[in-house]
Amino acid sequence: MRKRLKRWGALALALLMAGMLCACAQGSGEERAAEVKRVVVEATCETEGYVEHWYEDGYVCRDSFTPKTQHDYLEYTLGAEHNLTRYICRHCGREKVLYEEVEVNTDVVVDPTRERPSFVGLDVMVCAMILERTPDEAILAIRRAEQKGAYGFMVYVSCLEPQYRTLQSLQRIMHCTQKPVLAIAYSVNTFFPQNLSFDEMASLLTLSVEAGAAAVDLQGYMWDTDTLGGLRANRAYWTEQGYDMSFVSASPAEVSGAPLAIQKPAAFTKSINEMGGEVLLSVHASAQMSAEQIVAMAKYLDKIDVDIIKMVVGGSSNETVIEHLKACNTLSQAGTLSAKFSVHGQSTLSRLMCPMFGSYIAFCVDEYTEAQTNIQIDLETMLAIMNSPEMKEVLR
Repeated sequence: MRKRLKRWGALALALLMAGMLCACAQGSGEERAAEVKRVVVEATCETEGYVEHWYEDGYVCRDSFTPKTQHDYLEYTLGAEHNLTRYICRHCGREKVLYEEVEVNTDVVVDPTRERPSFVGLDVMVCAMILERTPDEAILAIRRAEQKGAYGFMVYVSCLEPQYRTLQSLQRIMHCTQKPVLAIAYSVNTFFPQNLSFDEMASLLTLSVEAGAAAVDLQGYMWDTDTLGGLRANRAYWTEQGYDMSFVSASPAEVSGAPLAIQKPAAFTKSINEMGGEVLLSVHASAQMSAEQIVAMAKYLDKIDVDIIKMVVGGSSNETVIEHLKACNTLSQAGTLSAKFSVHGQSTLSRLMCPMFGSYIAFCVDEYTEAQTNIQIDLETMLAIMNSPEMKEVLR
């Protein structure tokens, strides 16, 4: 019975609409008041086209419907971009990018007189992650990502096979692009196990700067095997120094607390700066933290005079992502930190949105592999967002 009523209801609605259209199409003379206005609305990719009729008695109707059209793309440019053409639909704002196929090779001219590019000189850094075993593979990956429009590159120099961790090999990598390269040397990587000591990591990073790297990634636990223990033991000391230590209760990892443990990273940072390189302090705190705790931790880390503070915090729920964004919004205020900052959680949503709220680096992958998981944002998606007219206005 219920199904039958639904069918009758649908039939009645169809008859009513048909009657209205007939009245619109046929109503004239004595049946309909005089038409006073007729508006022709062209179809777009968002709406159908139609003719709208207005009559003296206030009656309005539409007829002569035409289907939606395809997108009407206009070509535009964002400046000095090569090997690609950008288009935007004039009606809905949808964008597309067409890439020109260009042969990529591994030929590199090392220019020792080249001015070192800066990794911190932009409003936001859309950075392609490079994890390869040989210089040629790294060069190809860099140049493919560069064609897509990457602003800079993060090269895991510790993933290179040992025979390639030389000045000559690193120079080829650092000089294969005019864009800035951040060198990373982690002690352990799941897919490229190296088990480097702290001193070996520091030596490889220093060699990378000598080879032409713009910046290096200094891990927060360098030369400190008990970061959390030292942090808890010295909480009162740092509170007396004027720091808000509320973040300690979240038990963050990789944050050194012992005053002596901070001396070596500070000295390493100074030596890299004297060579002309920049330093990113990398802390994988892992713990789930409130916005206030993230801000307090950033201000505490700012005592080491680095160029960028990167904090990876825990949590992937909508609620924790909101805390990440609130922290970014606070840290982006002028005068909050002397260094630039990067905040994100272990979630795609956080990594996607934090750069929109002031986080400096968007870590991306040009191609997903076993070593580069889908928690990272793909390069094309991030570039489309950060290069959109709306974000350009925000970053201005």
